[in-house]
Amino acid sequence: MQELQGPEGLSRTVRRQRVLLAVAAVATLVSVGGLAASSLIRSPAERVAQTAPPPNTVLTAAATMQVLTPSVVVRGTVYPPTQYNVTATPASAEVTQLYVSALNVQVGDEVAPGRLLAEVSGQPLFALSGAVPAYRDLKPGATGPDVTELQDALVALGLSVHSDEKGAFGTGTAQAVSDFYGRLGQPVPTTGAATQQAVDTAKKAVDTAQQSVDALTAQKKAAAEAPTTPAPGTAPTAGPTAGAGTGTATGGTGGLGIDQQLTSARKELSAAKTALAKAAALNGPMVPAAHVVFLPVFPATVTAVNGAVGAPASGPLLTLTSGGLSLTAQPTQAQAAAVRAGMAVQIFSETSNTTLTGTVAALGTPTTVAPAGRVIPIGGAAGSTPAGAGGSGSGGGQGLGQGGASGPGAGQGGALYVPLAITPATPLPAAMNGQNVRIAVLTGSSTTPVLSVPVAAVFTTSAGRTSVTKADAAGQRSTVAVTTGATDRGLVAVTPDDAGALKAGDQVVVGK
Repeated sequence: MQELQGPEGLSRTVRRQRVLLAVAAVATLVSVGGLAASSLIRSPAERVAQTAPPPNTVLTAAATMQVLTPSVVVRGTVYPPTQYNVTATPASAEVTQLYVSALNVQVGDEVAPGRLLAEVSGQPLFALSGAVPAYRDLKPGATGPDVTELQDALVALGLSVHSDEKGAFGTGTAQAVSDFYGRLGQPVPTTGAATQQAVDTAKKAVDTAQQSVDALTAQKKAAAEAPTTPAPGTAPTAGPTAGAGTGTATGGTGGLGIDQQLTSARKELSAAKTALAKAAALNGPMVPAAHVVFLPVFPATVTAVNGAVGAPASGPLLTLTSGGLSLTAQPTQAQAAAVRAGMAVQIFSETSNTTLTGTVAALGTPTTVAPAGRVIPIGGAAGSTPAGAGGSGSGGGQGLGQGGASGPGAGQGGALYVPLAITPATPLPAAMNGQNVRIAVLTGSSTTPVLSVPVAAVFTTSAGRTSVTKADAAGQRSTVAVTTGATDRGLVAVTPDDAGALKAGDQVVVGK
């Protein structure tokens, strides 16, 4: 039997199948949409549950055996104990303007005795060993302790002053000065045209006196060899004229005898030679005060260069520090109560991430004045600047370098503290100059490991007992009374009041 065909030529079975498929597709879409809508709809209770904070979580840490080193942590200032601000000055009246003509050092350089530092208007500036800064030009003929200082500095550089006495600038010292400038490759300064002219004049006087003595000596010799006039009937004889040996014979000017003239000429020659020696002693190589920087301790460090080649040399040109860097800790009086001289310290620089060690040298008197070293001006005078040099003419009294009285924290009015002088185990690096560093004073140490817990784990009960809370593996908690000891790095030593109630490895509550 054949399937009946519809008007479109399709069987009834096919049409029924298509209808069923369409109904199924619609049902599927409706169900999926319902599910999506249901996932977006929340009841008020569900919303509260989802936004509520999570339940409290107990934070624990293990009790451990540690060697604790308790410490007092304070801040400290690094500064130079002595800072020298070097101001250029004219070496002679011929220099009317001061300009930096050469720089031979830079910040951080170490300076040894005899080193050339700079040139100002063509004049050298060098460092020598000595306790007292130069306050006058050192010239031939000068005497005094500053001459001794110069001689000792030259001898230390291997330059002999020969037979010169200590403190007397003689020919030996002059030769050593000449040799030193030769080492630097610099022209040797001299006392100048005036002293040289005095020497030349004295030489002419010596030459004139010598010629007079020579002439009179020849005249006397000729007179002694001349024949005498014979008496009638006698043979002529040779010999001196009557009175020649007694000075009664006449001749020359003034009617004086030749012997008297010769004696006078010899005295004039002796006086001329003495005058020449004096003039020569005041003439020759010298050391202008403007050329030399005397420092008591070497090596020194260059901490500031306040100029550039071609720029006016006004104010302190260089800042030098001598004797290394100093460190003073600044604890409060309460912190200082636990500190004693000789205690070990750890020094930490956050700037350079450097850790050093040292000891407490001494405790000072409480003060509000920030730590600072001495500032010593070298050269120049306050308020003086050579004509045309430019600048404000601040002179040598100002500290333009780092550290010193003008460094960080200088002045008064700060919080009261007890100065702790710290002696580093090794010299502090020049890069730490002016830094504020962290200092841990190690006030004690446990020689053997002790039971330790985080400080946060310790609390005081309502009964006033120091305790910790121990948590076991099952989450059960119990309070353990303890006695505390040293603290270090966030840990505290504890001893349970009941032996065995707390041991290494047990978990203690440190927070929630």
